[in-house]
Parts: sequence; structure tokens; C-alpha cells
Amino acid sequence: MIKIFKRLLLGASAVFATTLALNIAVAQQTELVINSFGGAYDQALAESLKSFEADNNVKVRLVPAEGADTIVKVRNKEVDVLISDPLFALRLESEGAFTKLNPDIVTNLKHLYPQARYSDFTVAANFGGYIIAYSPDRVPDAPRSWFDLAKPEFAGRLALRNFRPESIDLITLFAKLAGGDERNPDAGFRQMAKIAENVHAWVNSHAEVLQLYRNGEINASIWTDGRIAWANDAEKVKVAGAVPKEGFFPLSSTMSIVAGRPNGELTQKLVNHLLAPQSGIIMATKLGYFPTNSEAELPKEVASKLVLNKENINKLQTADWKYIVTVYDEWQRRWDREVVR
Repeated sequence: MIKIFKRLLLGASAVFATTLALNIAVAQQTELVINSFGGAYDQALAESLKSFEADNNVKVRLVPAEGADTIVKVRNKEVDVLISDPLFALRLESEGAFTKLNPDIVTNLKHLYPQARYSDFTVAANFGGYIIAYSPDRVPDAPRSWFDLAKPEFAGRLALRNFRPESIDLITLFAKLAGGDERNPDAGFRQMAKIAENVHAWVNSHAEVLQLYRNGEINASIWTDGRIAWANDAEKVKVAGAVPKEGFFPLSSTMSIVAGRPNGELTQKLVNHLLAPQSGIIMATKLGYFPTNSEAELPKEVASKLVLNKENINKLQTADWKYIVTVYDEWQRRWDREVVR
């Protein structure tokens, strides 16, 4: 009886020791937090993060947030990495919210296209190409110009996102075509106001755009090549894309490291991982976004679905974002007053 008791005691001790070791290991595992976009973007991002987590014994938690919620999380230092857009990133950068990217750790910086380097603090991980999306079943002739969105045949059949980077880029493009620029944007606002007269719905997410196409409520929108491919391939919603003759501009997924957080070196390694060619290939394959690392070689079947490529990336048209940050509030008031009305 005593021998049986001893064996049970030894067994229990072994189980306890194993459980304790596992608990200690879990307790010691570092967690990094990324503020991202949610939805399909985070699903693709999670796939890219698997190898980083395994190689570094780290858990990377994705926290979707947009707008004011993003600003709060960064200012309160609740996240390690902000994945956002140039507008939010550069506004927060001007407040001193980020730490510099260390080229000795973030070695992929040297392989980025120049258009992806916003500053020493903020870079783009991938680009989508904003073009005109349309329903080929309801629009027999593909639009050829951004100005086409103001035509009567699109009355009540457009979906646009509200005051967003693509809106700012389009205002700037229209202004430049009329002889103005970011500092003289009046013509851009006037043209956007004409387009706004055709809007059926102002939307806040890609999922909303998709649903409007699925329901047959809209004929056209401003959307990215990657999301058009996503709608067709993953969601089985028929949407076509047309590259306007005036050119196109980027949907930029920026990355910045929040200052004052622990695990700074590991966070730098995380950013380097997300800028690596393989991460870019995963995002291109899963979501249709063009990698900003010039070393990334996309499979032909993936590259064929994207507007952006190594030959035309220099044709991307974009606003002077560092200037835009200084007039953002003024532009938003003009947008609300003159465009949305």
C-alpha cells in the first residue's frame, strides 16, 4: 500500500512539475501588439506572422482599430506597431509618437522602393492601386477617366468612402490637372463635389463596398486592384477594374513603431519580418497588395491580377502627405461643407 502511495505521489509530482514548467514558459512568452485594419487584411497578416512567432517564441496580437480609436491607442502606448495609412501615421509622427526604424535591424529598409519611404519613422509594407471599379454586368463600357464618375449614367449608382487618403489624392490629382496643387486645391474640391452628386452610399469599409456590389445597389466605386481581385476570387462577386488615363494612386499600408514600449529590439525585428519578400508575397497572394520590397518576386498568376508592377511603380501619383498633415483639419471641413453637404 505504501509503495502504491509513493508511486502515486511521484506521478502527481511529475504532472505538477510539467504543468509548472508549461505555465512558466507561457508566462515568459513575449506578446507584441499590432494595431491593424481587421477583416481580410488581418487574416492575411496572421498568415505572414506565423513564422515570426515560431522563430522568436512570441505571440503577436492583432487589434483592429481605425480613426480616433487608433490615435488613442498610440497616444496611450497600448500597441507596439501601428499599421495604418500615411495620413494617420504622419499626423502621429509629428507628435513624436514613434521611434526611428533601425536600419541595422530593419535590414529590408534598403530594399524598399523610394515611394515606400515616408520618413525615418514610417514606411509602407504594401501598396494597392486605387482605380475605378465597376460592375461589368451593368456598365457595358469601362470608364476611362476619373472625370467619368461625374457623368449622369452614374447618378445614384456610386459608392465612395468618406474623407480618406484616396479622397485627398483624388482632390490633389484634379487640382493638378487644372493647374493647381495641394496648396491651391479649389478645382479639386469642385470636381469632387460634382462626383458626390452621384453617390448612392458613403461607406466606411471594404466589406460595405463588396455588399453593395453583391446586392446590385451600385455600378461603380473607387477601389483597389487587390480588393477587386478579392471580390471576384474569394467572394465570387463580379467586379471589373479600369485604370483611368490620368493615372492611379496608392492604397498605402504604413508601419510605424510606437515609442516608449518595451521589447523595442524585438519590435524592430517584427517590422523587418513584415517588410521581407516572403511576407510581401503572402499579402499579394492572399489580398492582392503589391509588396514594397523590390526583392519580392511574385508568381505570375498573382502578378497578373495587380495593377502595380516593377515597371510602373514610378507612375504612382500621390499627394505631398507631410504638407497635407498641416492642412488636414481645414480640408476635412471643406469636404464636409462642399462635397458631402
